[in-house]
Amino acid sequence: MIKMLWQAAVVGILLMGGLGAAGAVEFVDISEVAGVADEGLGKGVAFADVNNDGYVDLYVSNKGGANKLYLNNGDGTFRDFTDLAGPGLDHPGFTLGSVFGDFDNDGCVDLYLATGGYYEIEANRLFKGHCDGTFTDVTEKAGVGLRAFTYGASFVDFDNDGFLDIYCANYGVGAKNVLFRNNGDGTFTDVTDQAGVGDRGWSWMGVWADVNNDGLQDLYVVNGRYPAGEPNRLYLNNGDGTFREVARQAGVEDPNWGLGAAFADVDNDGSLDLFVSNYVGGNRLYLNNGDGTFRDASERLKGAGEGWGKGPSFGDVNHDGLLDLYEGDCKLANQLYVNDGQGNLVNRADEVPVVKCETVRTKGTAFADIDNDGALDLYVVNWGVPNRLFKNARKDASWLKVKLTGTLSNRDAYGARVKILDPASGQLLAMREMRSATGFCAQEPNLAHFGLDGGRAYEVLVRFPSGVEVRKTDVKPGHLLEIVEPK
Repeated sequence: MIKMLWQAAVVGILLMGGLGAAGAVEFVDISEVAGVADEGLGKGVAFADVNNDGYVDLYVSNKGGANKLYLNNGDGTFRDFTDLAGPGLDHPGFTLGSVFGDFDNDGCVDLYLATGGYYEIEANRLFKGHCDGTFTDVTEKAGVGLRAFTYGASFVDFDNDGFLDIYCANYGVGAKNVLFRNNGDGTFTDVTDQAGVGDRGWSWMGVWADVNNDGLQDLYVVNGRYPAGEPNRLYLNNGDGTFREVARQAGVEDPNWGLGAAFADVDNDGSLDLFVSNYVGGNRLYLNNGDGTFRDASERLKGAGEGWGKGPSFGDVNHDGLLDLYEGDCKLANQLYVNDGQGNLVNRADEVPVVKCETVRTKGTAFADIDNDGALDLYVVNWGVPNRLFKNARKDASWLKVKLTGTLSNRDAYGARVKILDPASGQLLAMREMRSATGFCAQEPNLAHFGLDGGRAYEVLVRFPSGVEVRKTDVKPGHLLEIVEPK
């Protein structure tokens, strides 16, 4: 029944929009049918397979009202599991950019809640997962109950010791961002001052990426306050537990009022580029020069919005081997940029009007393959109106998903890189880096997704954070490839 409903809707969109040609982008709204049209004051979205059944589940953070945990039924629908997930997981207060990660490497996904507060600042919470959709609050034991207005939290193994650490991007007058180092025994230590990452701007997000290709995770902090904004920060990892701030030298200081940021290899050259969502000042695209410095290429955003940017998310939605971009807009209309292969991201939202969410205040957004058909679907968190789930109507075998499990590295393999190579020439065709938080208060599933030619084979090269490399040959698209780090 559900399949028939969304297929009928797709036909309607094709007839109205004239889509359907090769490479077309086709989405249909299945929010109500799927059971995830939450009407809370939405802020954040996080995807993870919390019960290890092979389907990604969904956690929605609400800034006012209860949070929601939706378990995936495996047929394109979800069930609200919040009341059964364990005390406190609903956290009916101000919750913002929460994030999943296996902090104790036991194979069960854990959850860290970034909180604010109605009348006074509330403590962030850490919940240990039990692989069945239930969680237990372990905040006090872990020592991560930070009382700060944390807008965005992220898991990262910044020191490559095999355990996930936590970074909190904090917002407000005099607020300082905080880095908790995982001690490997279920507890954490505040190492902010030693590491040198205690940014005191009005921070909205902290996103991690290896910007200079040295195998270490670097940190980009998005700052901003009304009306003039303030500079963002780029902290390069020194490899000894400390960082140095280089945003100006790297060309990504961006003094506007920023809200979100996402790293992605948009030109398939093996280095991570950067998109910054600015609420005031216009969005910016920075291309990586290959050495951790960037050049402003914002002119390549064709048909860009004029501001109010908030929730960026990258994914190859049409399986042409190029990363596309969805950008949430907080006032006018969201944008869907299709990569034209000539270095441009072209806004094609008018051709797929269902994803525009016009006059709606969009917050976090994330691509995720919710039904394991290989096509990236899209979840959009909205403020004061129902959230939307858009089903990607593409049906082909021109895709590959890669799931990594760390052994020497952190089990989630955050920080690992997956490369697709041409087997004949060895040429790099595409690259993804595994990560936790991205965009604005958002987390994608912990899977590397590629659009590939379904009629040929490829080589897959993985480099884990430990430095261990794994090469798979004669890999054919159209399936999930699972790789466990060899010990």
